[in-house]
Amino acid sequence: MNLRLGICIAALLASGSALAEKPVNIAFLPGQVGIPFYSTMQCGAQKAAKEFNVALSWNGPPDWDIALQQPFIDAALQLHPAAVVLAPTDGNALITQVAELEKQGTPVITVDAPLNKPVETQSIQSNHYLGGVAAAKAMAEVAGTSGTFLAVGMRPGLPDIDARVKGFMDTFKKEYPQAKLLPVIYPETSSTKAAQQVAAALQANPDLKGVYVTHSAAATGASSAIMEAGKRGTVKLISFDGDPQEIRDLKDGIYDALIIQQPYQMGYQSVKLAAELARKQINKAQVPHDNLLPFVIATQKNINDPAVRKYFYQTSCKS
Repeated sequence: MNLRLGICIAALLASGSALAEKPVNIAFLPGQVGIPFYSTMQCGAQKAAKEFNVALSWNGPPDWDIALQQPFIDAALQLHPAAVVLAPTDGNALITQVAELEKQGTPVITVDAPLNKPVETQSIQSNHYLGGVAAAKAMAEVAGTSGTFLAVGMRPGLPDIDARVKGFMDTFKKEYPQAKLLPVIYPETSSTKAAQQVAAALQANPDLKGVYVTHSAAATGASSAIMEAGKRGTVKLISFDGDPQEIRDLKDGIYDALIIQQPYQMGYQSVKLAAELARKQINKAQVPHDNLLPFVIATQKNINDPAVRKYFYQTSCKS
Protein backbone atom coordinates (compact mmCIF):
# COMPACT_ATOMS: atom_id res chain seq x y z
CA MET A 1 0.00 0.00 0.00
CA ASN A 2 1.18 3.50 -0.79
CA LEU A 3 2.55 5.04 2.44
CA ARG A 4 0.68 8.33 1.99
CA LEU A 5 -2.58 6.47 1.25
CA GLY A 6 -2.04 4.33 4.34
CA ILE A 7 -1.55 7.39 6.53
CA CYS A 8 -4.72 9.01 5.12
CA ILE A 9 -6.76 5.87 5.77
CA ALA A 10 -5.46 5.67 9.34
CA ALA A 11 -6.35 9.30 9.95
CA LEU A 12 -9.85 8.79 8.56
CA LEU A 13 -10.37 5.72 10.71
CA ALA A 14 -9.25 7.63 13.82
CA SER A 15 -11.54 10.53 12.98
CA GLY A 16 -14.40 8.19 12.24
CA SER A 17 -13.87 6.44 15.56
CA ALA A 18 -14.20 9.75 17.42
CA LEU A 19 -17.29 10.76 15.48
CA ALA A 20 -18.91 7.39 16.11
CA GLU A 21 -18.76 7.99 19.84
CA LYS A 22 -21.12 10.14 21.85
CA PRO A 23 -20.05 13.81 21.87
CA VAL A 24 -17.91 14.67 24.87
CA ASN A 25 -18.68 17.89 26.76
CA ILE A 26 -15.70 20.18 27.27
CA ALA A 27 -15.80 23.58 28.95
CA PHE A 28 -13.32 26.08 27.55
CA LEU A 29 -12.74 29.10 29.79
CA PRO A 30 -10.56 31.74 28.10
CA GLY A 31 -8.86 34.45 30.10
CA GLN A 32 -10.49 37.19 28.06
CA VAL A 33 -12.90 37.40 25.13
CA GLY A 34 -13.12 39.93 22.35
CA ILE A 35 -9.40 40.21 21.59
CA PRO A 36 -7.64 38.65 18.57
CA PHE A 37 -5.37 36.39 20.63
CA TYR A 38 -8.30 34.55 22.18
CA SER A 39 -10.41 34.75 19.02
CA THR A 40 -7.61 32.88 17.26
CA MET A 41 -7.47 30.37 20.12
CA GLN A 42 -11.21 29.85 19.77
CA CYS A 43 -10.78 29.07 16.08
CA GLY A 44 -8.30 26.32 16.93
CA ALA A 45 -10.56 24.98 19.66
CA GLN A 46 -13.58 24.88 17.35
CA LYS A 47 -11.58 23.08 14.65
CA ALA A 48 -10.56 20.38 17.12
CA ALA A 49 -14.10 20.17 18.49
CA LYS A 50 -15.40 19.44 15.00
CA GLU A 51 -12.73 16.84 14.29
CA PHE A 52 -13.01 15.02 17.62
CA ASN A 53 -16.78 15.17 18.21
CA VAL A 54 -16.71 17.60 21.10
CA ALA A 55 -19.62 19.61 22.45
CA LEU A 56 -17.62 22.73 23.26
CA SER A 57 -18.69 25.63 25.45
CA TRP A 58 -16.68 28.87 25.30
CA ASN A 59 -17.29 31.59 27.88
CA GLY A 60 -15.04 34.16 29.48
CA PRO A 61 -14.74 37.72 30.83
CA PRO A 62 -14.20 40.92 28.84
CA ASP A 63 -11.03 41.69 30.82
CA TRP A 64 -8.19 39.73 32.42
CA ASP A 65 -9.51 39.61 35.97
CA ILE A 66 -10.12 36.64 38.27
CA ALA A 67 -13.13 38.39 39.83
CA LEU A 68 -14.70 38.56 36.37
CA GLN A 69 -13.62 35.08 35.29
CA GLN A 70 -14.72 33.14 38.38
CA PRO A 71 -18.48 33.37 37.68
CA PHE A 72 -17.90 31.86 34.22
CA ILE A 73 -15.91 29.03 35.78
CA ASP A 74 -18.62 28.39 38.38
CA ALA A 75 -21.35 28.35 35.73
CA ALA A 76 -19.43 25.96 33.49
CA LEU A 77 -18.76 23.53 36.33
CA GLN A 78 -22.47 23.41 37.18
CA LEU A 79 -22.91 21.51 33.89
CA HIS A 80 -20.36 18.85 34.94
CA PRO A 81 -18.12 18.84 31.85
CA ALA A 82 -16.03 15.78 31.10
CA ALA A 83 -12.91 17.97 30.88
CA VAL A 84 -11.97 21.62 31.33
CA VAL A 85 -9.64 23.89 29.39
CA LEU A 86 -8.75 26.98 31.38
CA ALA A 87 -6.69 30.12 30.86
CA PRO A 88 -6.11 31.02 34.52
CA THR A 89 -6.22 34.75 35.19
CA ASP A 90 -4.75 34.19 38.64
CA GLY A 91 -1.97 31.65 39.10
CA ASN A 92 -2.68 31.20 42.81
CA ALA A 93 -6.42 31.65 43.28
CA LEU A 94 -7.41 28.75 41.02
CA ILE A 95 -4.96 26.13 42.31
CA THR A 96 -7.32 24.61 44.88
CA GLN A 97 -10.24 24.50 42.46
CA VAL A 98 -8.21 22.85 39.71
CA ALA A 99 -6.66 20.36 42.13
CA GLU A 100 -10.16 19.37 43.33
CA LEU A 101 -11.38 18.86 39.76
CA GLU A 102 -8.40 16.64 39.02
CA LYS A 103 -9.03 14.68 42.23
CA GLN A 104 -12.64 14.12 41.16
CA GLY A 105 -11.49 12.74 37.80
CA THR A 106 -12.09 15.81 35.63
CA PRO A 107 -8.90 16.53 33.68
CA VAL A 108 -7.91 20.20 33.45
CA ILE A 109 -5.64 21.65 30.80
CA THR A 110 -4.39 25.20 31.19
CA VAL A 111 -3.55 27.38 28.20
CA ASP A 112 -1.68 30.65 27.73
CA ALA A 113 -0.81 31.15 31.41
CA PRO A 114 0.24 28.53 34.00
CA LEU A 115 -0.83 27.94 37.55
CA ASN A 116 1.79 28.60 40.20
CA LYS A 117 1.63 24.91 41.19
CA PRO A 118 1.51 22.19 38.50
CA VAL A 119 -1.77 20.60 39.60
CA GLU A 120 -3.36 20.50 36.13
CA THR A 121 -2.85 17.60 33.70
CA GLN A 122 -1.02 19.75 31.15
CA SER A 123 -0.06 23.38 30.66
CA ILE A 124 0.08 24.53 27.03
CA GLN A 125 1.74 27.90 26.70
CA SER A 126 4.48 29.82 24.96
CA ASN A 127 8.04 29.66 26.23
CA HIS A 128 7.61 33.13 27.70
CA TYR A 129 11.13 33.55 29.06
CA LEU A 130 12.73 32.72 25.71
CA GLY A 131 10.32 35.14 24.07
CA GLY A 132 11.73 37.86 26.31
CA VAL A 133 15.26 36.80 25.41
CA ALA A 134 14.39 36.99 21.71
CA ALA A 135 12.86 40.44 22.20
CA ALA A 136 16.04 41.69 23.90
CA LYS A 137 18.23 40.45 21.08
CA ALA A 138 15.91 41.95 18.47
CA MET A 139 15.97 45.24 20.36
CA ALA A 140 19.77 45.29 20.50
CA GLU A 141 19.86 44.68 16.75
CA VAL A 142 17.60 47.62 15.87
CA ALA A 143 18.41 50.06 18.69
CA GLY A 144 21.96 49.21 19.71
CA THR A 145 23.28 48.11 23.08
CA SER A 146 23.68 51.44 24.88
CA GLY A 147 21.24 54.09 25.96
CA THR A 148 18.01 53.76 27.92
CA PHE A 149 15.36 51.07 27.51
CA LEU A 150 11.92 50.47 29.00
CA ALA A 151 10.01 47.21 29.54
CA VAL A 152 6.22 47.23 29.90
CA GLY A 153 4.62 44.40 31.88
CA MET A 154 0.98 43.90 32.87
CA ARG A 155 0.85 43.62 36.65
CA PRO A 156 3.30 41.92 39.02
CA GLY A 157 2.65 38.30 39.94
CA LEU A 158 1.60 36.89 36.56
CA PRO A 159 4.01 34.01 35.80
CA ASP A 160 3.73 34.26 32.01
CA ILE A 161 4.08 38.03 31.67
CA ASP A 162 6.70 38.18 34.40
CA ALA A 163 8.75 35.60 32.49
CA ARG A 164 8.59 37.74 29.34
CA VAL A 165 9.88 40.69 31.34
CA LYS A 166 12.57 38.63 33.07
CA GLY A 167 13.89 37.16 29.81
CA PHE A 168 14.29 40.66 28.41
CA MET A 169 15.83 42.18 31.54
CA ASP A 170 18.18 39.25 32.20
CA THR A 171 19.49 39.31 28.64
CA PHE A 172 20.19 43.03 28.68
CA LYS A 173 21.89 42.87 32.07
CA LYS A 174 24.07 39.94 31.01
CA GLU A 175 24.86 40.72 27.38
CA TYR A 176 24.44 44.51 27.16
CA PRO A 177 25.50 45.82 30.60
CA GLN A 178 26.26 49.29 29.25
CA ALA A 179 22.54 49.89 28.67
CA LYS A 180 20.33 51.55 31.27
CA LEU A 181 17.10 49.73 32.13
CA LEU A 182 14.29 51.81 33.57
CA PRO A 183 12.00 50.32 36.23
CA VAL A 184 9.34 48.08 34.66
CA ILE A 185 5.96 49.77 34.28
CA TYR A 186 2.65 47.96 34.82
CA PRO A 187 -0.40 49.39 33.00
CA GLU A 188 -2.43 46.15 33.40
CA THR A 189 -4.63 45.76 30.28
CA SER A 190 -5.29 49.49 29.86
CA SER A 191 -4.06 51.02 26.60
CA THR A 192 -4.76 54.46 28.03
CA LYS A 193 -2.65 53.84 31.12
CA ALA A 194 0.16 52.40 28.99
CA ALA A 195 0.12 55.50 26.79
CA GLN A 196 0.34 57.75 29.83
CA GLN A 197 3.18 55.79 31.41
CA VAL A 198 5.22 55.53 28.21
CA ALA A 199 4.65 59.24 27.50
CA ALA A 200 5.98 60.05 30.98
CA ALA A 201 9.04 57.87 30.37
CA LEU A 202 9.70 59.56 27.04
CA GLN A 203 9.53 63.00 28.63
CA ALA A 204 11.75 62.06 31.58
CA ASN A 205 14.33 60.20 29.48
CA PRO A 206 15.29 62.04 26.28
CA ASP A 207 17.81 59.28 25.53
CA LEU A 208 15.15 56.53 25.55
CA LYS A 209 16.02 54.28 22.63
CA GLY A 210 13.63 51.37 22.89
CA VAL A 211 10.36 50.21 24.42
CA TYR A 212 9.53 46.52 24.85
CA VAL A 213 5.89 45.62 25.49
CA THR A 214 4.75 42.23 26.74
CA HIS A 215 1.12 42.21 25.54
CA SER A 216 -1.01 43.73 22.82
CA ALA A 217 -3.27 46.01 24.92
CA ALA A 218 -0.29 47.92 26.32
CA ALA A 219 1.38 47.89 22.91
CA THR A 220 -1.47 49.96 21.50
CA GLY A 221 -0.90 52.59 24.17
CA ALA A 222 2.88 52.52 23.83
CA SER A 223 2.74 53.00 20.06
CA SER A 224 0.35 55.95 20.37
CA ALA A 225 2.62 57.61 22.96
CA ILE A 226 5.66 57.24 20.71
CA MET A 227 3.75 58.63 17.73
CA GLU A 228 2.36 61.54 19.79
CA ALA A 229 5.88 62.44 20.94
CA GLY A 230 7.12 62.48 17.35
CA LYS A 231 9.52 59.63 18.11
CA ARG A 232 8.40 57.19 15.43
CA GLY A 233 11.46 55.42 14.09
CA THR A 234 13.68 57.08 16.71
CA VAL A 235 12.39 55.10 19.68
CA LYS A 236 12.28 51.45 18.66
CA LEU A 237 9.22 49.43 19.64
CA ILE A 238 9.05 45.65 20.03
CA SER A 239 6.01 43.82 21.33
CA PHE A 240 4.55 40.40 21.96
CA ASP A 241 1.55 39.26 19.90
CA GLY A 242 0.37 39.63 16.33
CA ASP A 243 -2.98 41.41 16.38
CA PRO A 244 -4.20 42.77 13.02
CA GLN A 245 -3.50 46.35 14.12
CA GLU A 246 -0.01 45.39 15.27
CA ILE A 247 0.65 43.75 11.90
CA ARG A 248 -0.49 46.91 10.09
CA ASP A 249 1.69 49.02 12.37
CA LEU A 250 4.67 46.74 11.75
CA LYS A 251 4.22 47.28 8.01
CA ASP A 252 4.07 51.02 8.61
CA GLY A 253 7.29 51.03 10.63
CA ILE A 254 5.70 51.81 13.99
CA TYR A 255 6.90 48.47 15.34
CA ASP A 256 10.33 47.04 14.65
CA ALA A 257 9.53 43.43 15.56
CA LEU A 258 6.69 41.32 16.95
CA ILE A 259 7.06 38.20 19.06
CA ILE A 260 4.09 36.13 17.87
CA GLN A 261 2.62 33.25 19.84
CA GLN A 262 0.56 30.30 18.63
CA PRO A 263 -2.92 30.68 20.18
CA TYR A 264 -4.53 28.60 17.42
CA GLN A 265 -2.42 25.62 18.41
CA MET A 266 -3.16 26.23 22.09
CA GLY A 267 -6.86 25.95 21.31
CA TYR A 268 -6.56 22.99 18.97
CA GLN A 269 -4.15 20.91 21.02
CA SER A 270 -5.95 21.51 24.32
CA VAL A 271 -9.37 20.43 23.01
CA LYS A 272 -7.87 17.40 21.27
CA LEU A 273 -6.09 16.32 24.45
CA ALA A 274 -9.15 17.01 26.60
CA ALA A 275 -11.30 14.80 24.36
CA GLU A 276 -8.76 11.98 24.43
CA LEU A 277 -8.49 12.19 28.21
CA ALA A 278 -12.25 12.28 28.69
CA ARG A 279 -12.65 9.18 26.50
CA LYS A 280 -9.71 7.54 28.27
CA GLN A 281 -8.00 7.01 24.94
CA ILE A 282 -4.69 8.00 26.49
CA ASN A 283 -3.19 7.44 29.93
CA LYS A 284 -3.23 10.66 31.94
CA ALA A 285 -0.08 9.60 33.79
CA GLN A 286 1.84 9.59 30.51
CA VAL A 287 0.86 13.14 29.51
CA PRO A 288 3.80 15.52 30.01
CA HIS A 289 2.85 18.48 32.15
CA ASP A 290 4.66 21.16 30.15
CA ASN A 291 3.86 21.75 26.49
CA LEU A 292 5.82 24.85 25.50
CA LEU A 293 5.06 26.16 22.02
CA PRO A 294 7.67 28.08 20.03
CA PHE A 295 7.11 31.65 18.89
CA VAL A 296 7.66 33.40 15.56
CA ILE A 297 9.48 36.71 15.17
CA ALA A 298 7.91 38.98 12.56
CA THR A 299 9.85 41.90 11.10
CA GLN A 300 9.44 44.21 8.14
CA LYS A 301 11.75 41.93 6.21
CA ASN A 302 9.72 38.74 6.62
CA ILE A 303 6.18 40.05 7.11
CA ASN A 304 5.03 38.83 3.69
CA ASP A 305 6.55 35.37 4.07
CA PRO A 306 3.69 32.80 4.07
CA ALA A 307 5.57 30.82 6.73
CA VAL A 308 5.27 33.86 9.03
CA ARG A 309 1.89 35.18 7.91
CA LYS A 310 0.07 32.00 8.89
CA TYR A 311 0.73 32.85 12.56
CA PHE A 312 -0.94 36.27 12.47
CA TYR A 313 -3.91 36.49 14.82
CA GLN A 314 -7.49 36.44 13.56
CA THR A 315 -10.61 38.36 14.57
CA SER A 316 -12.90 35.68 13.14
CA CYS A 317 -12.51 32.07 12.07
CA LYS A 318 -11.79 31.30 8.44
CA SER A 319 -14.14 28.88 6.77
